[in-house]
Formats: sequence, C-alpha cells, structure tokens
Amino acid sequence: MRLNKYIAHTGHCTRREASRLLARGEIKVNGEIVKEESYRVMEGDEITHLDKPLQEKIEHRYILINKPKHFSTDIEDKDSKYIMGLIKKEDPEGLIAVDEMGPRSIGLLLLTTDKVLVEKLSQKDRKIRRVYLIKLDKEIEQKDIKKLLKERKTLKIESASHVDGYELNHIGIEMTIGTEDILTGVISRMGYDIKRIDRSYYAGLTKKDLKRGWSRHLAEMEERMMKHFI
Repeated sequence: MRLNKYIAHTGHCTRREASRLLARGEIKVNGEIVKEESYRVMEGDEITHLDKPLQEKIEHRYILINKPKHFSTDIEDKDSKYIMGLIKKEDPEGLIAVDEMGPRSIGLLLLTTDKVLVEKLSQKDRKIRRVYLIKLDKEIEQKDIKKLLKERKTLKIESASHVDGYELNHIGIEMTIGTEDILTGVISRMGYDIKRIDRSYYAGLTKKDLKRGWSRHLAEMEERMMKHFI
C-alpha cells in the first residue's frame, strides 16, 4: 500500500493531508524520514508522525439524523429531549454531535465516534458549507438581508435571500464560516425572532429521502465525499 494511503487508513488524517505531512518531512518509516507518497509500506514497517506511532485504524461510526424540534445536542438541557433518544437501536457510547443544535433547530445533524473529524469541523476558520431555511416572526426586509451578507466578523454568509414558494418571513442562507448559535444571535440582534431553523445541507451531506426524526449510517461514498470537503 502507498504510504499516503496507509497514513489515511490509520484514521490519523485524510490522504490529502497525509501528502502534506510527507512533504514537510514529518513522517518517518522505521526511524527514517520518507517524503515519497509512492513508498510501499511493507509488513512490519513502523510509521510515525513527529515520532508518534500511527495506530491501526479504528472503525468509526457516522450517523446522519434529520433532527425534529424539541431535541437538543446538550444533555444538560432539561427542557428538551436529548438527541441520543432518536437512535435507540444504536449504542450511543462514544458518539458525538459534530456541532450544537438546540430545540428550535431541525434538519441535518451528524453523530460520529471520529473525534479527529469533529475537531476539524469545529475549527473557527475552516470553511464548511451549510444551507439553512429560517422562519422568522415577521417579514425580513431586503436591507436586513444585505446587512447579513456584509457580516464578516464572526460569519461568512455566501448567499441570503427570500425563498421561492415561501412567505417573506422565510430566508434561505448559505454559510461557510460561523456556528448556528452565532447566526441566530446576529439575526436576533437585528430585531427578528427565529421560529425555526432548518439545515438541509452540511459538508457535502443532504437530508434527501431521510424523514424527520429518522437516522441512518453514512454510505461509504458519502463518508469519502464529506472528508473530501474538509
């Protein structure tokens, strides 16, 4: 197996990132720095990153949920149901929500045992494409939509507009930097009360054909595509 592929298979990082580690001279094979991606890993070879052994890959779980209202990713939220209650047939041990979603939020949520992935997705400056449909307590004016697009301190909103087929108190938002909490905070400070926030797209994943309240494991192709996006 090629060295960059072997490193990715350990779960340490993606293959693309493994190539970067090799180029920087951070990978050793049997104590010697190797920079060639094409190096063929042989049985018995000891692979290290910054002198830390790369362990055998752990089979992680990736579970996609179309989250309904009144569920929260915060186990301490006593006014909501804990999200793990939606996956009763699954062992919840080790599962982490990739980001926080409160009781008003619905839509796409990923649970995983892959802590490295969660850490990457949580980085403030990492661009992760997310698409939301937000219902407000009143019609949102164009001038306020333009203000959202100019927001750059804590968010990067790629597009924001009224949505065909919905009343003018709905807004569609595509965002690449920032959290859902920050987004709702910005909208609230503009004088709007958020009634519902529905995420339909996250890091290459969609909730297509996944009914509200249902969950399923990611297909291998979906897992690869998601990791490609980050």
